[in-house]
Amino acid sequence: MSLRLDIQRITREGLINFWRNKLVSFSTIVIMTMALLVMSSLLFLNAVLDFSLQQLQDRVDVNIYFFPDAPVEEITDLQERIAIIPEVRDVQYVSREQAFIDFQERHKNDELINRSLEELGDNPLGASLNIRAYAATQYEAVVSAIESEPVVANSEFVERINYYDNKGLIERLNQFSSIARLVAYAIIIFFAIVALLVVLSTMRIAIFAAKKEIVIKRLVGAERRYTQGPFIVMGGLYGLCASLLTIAMLYPATRWIGTYTKTFFGGMDIFQYFTLNIIPIFIIILTIGILIGIISSRIATRKYLNI
Repeated sequence: MSLRLDIQRITREGLINFWRNKLVSFSTIVIMTMALLVMSSLLFLNAVLDFSLQQLQDRVDVNIYFFPDAPVEEITDLQERIAIIPEVRDVQYVSREQAFIDFQERHKNDELINRSLEELGDNPLGASLNIRAYAATQYEAVVSAIESEPVVANSEFVERINYYDNKGLIERLNQFSSIARLVAYAIIIFFAIVALLVVLSTMRIAIFAAKKEIVIKRLVGAERRYTQGPFIVMGGLYGLCASLLTIAMLYPATRWIGTYTKTFFGGMDIFQYFTLNIIPIFIIILTIGILIGIISSRIATRKYLNI
């Protein structure tokens, strides 16, 4: 018999078994949908985490403060050298005048500081360079490269580099990012195993319900694929239906949650993220759902068809 006819027969029988066990199929799809919803929510949580961490990383930078008498030419030359470091995203030059204006703006309500500035009668601040890396983990390499520059190593014009003041914050940010992702992956694996076990139990029920048919197939000499195939098709259908239901539920859920994430996460709109990435999200959920269904069905048939 041709392969096409074999596939048609196995698929048809799998569809019949799927429809025949409607209550069991419905219960399995509901539980798989819940598992896929949790796993997909963690995908969104990971996106929110990435966005939030990026927001924090954008606020973390390394500043090089220069003495007031440092020549502008030396500072701009150092700025050009730092800009070509691969890990550096951008370098911003802040002049003495701009630093003084920013300082006055930050402390405009502090009378003691304002009186002190009036008594000085001159700008006591030096210029600075604000450096941002692509990732928080890259600042140590950036600072090492900066400290190797002659103008910095000689400390003739550089007053201080504040990396070591922010080092603890940067390290905690990196640790939090790693731990959060590990927890998310662990939860995804946990619910994938839960869904797999649910389909295993369902397959066991379906196999015992079709015990007589399986025995008859074996008596007439049917190959193993004719007994296993329909149940694997059933598992794939469970995953397909659960994936479609999950996507259908994610649309209104993300639309509702998006109004809150825009407020709490600095502009991260979950609904917009979902609509912009709906195709890859659908492919991921569909792949996970079908794989869970097929793998668990395969395991179940190998375990329980020896009857």
